[in-house]
Amino acid sequence: HLIRDPFDNIVSRFHLAHKHSERRKELKFLAKYPKSKEGFRDFCKDIGMEFRSEEKHSKFFDDFFDEVKNVPCYADFFKYLQWHNLAFTTTWDLGIPTMILHYENYTYNFNGTKDSLLEFLEQEDNHDPPDFIRGKTYRHYFSKEEVQAVFSMLSKVALQETWIHTKHYFD
Repeated sequence: HLIRDPFDNIVSRFHLAHKHSERRKELKFLAKYPKSKEGFRDFCKDIGMEFRSEEKHSKFFDDFFDEVKNVPCYADFFKYLQWHNLAFTTTWDLGIPTMILHYENYTYNFNGTKDSLLEFLEQEDNHDPPDFIRGKTYRHYFSKEEVQAVFSMLSKVALQETWIHTKHYFD
């Protein structure tokens, strides 16, 4: 179970959409949403407006919608949270052995993290691993108020195990 800083994860999803648009030569998308903080925020704004009225009237969102409605790509933060909640629930329900990895461990201790993963998977270290590109962090894309709003949402809706493994991203 790989866990990444939620802010880095959300911006990386935008970068993936951008990469797909480059491959498909979607020039309108590329012109409207450059691969930058501003392009990310414009992309999030447009996506947020698309579903705003439905979400605003959802009973489920009542507890935290007002807090996160101005956070770029707030719905993706909810998807992030649900993905981890469901991953933990599934492994519990099925009794599947699970190793929890934090993405940043590759930055701080690549070889140790790789070796732990290979040991968990009961695999030999037969090949050189692919290069790990460090420094893909995007917290600066968000204001302190936006980070606080995401913290509030996650702390309210995360399962205990999800919260244990994500709360350090808000320290």
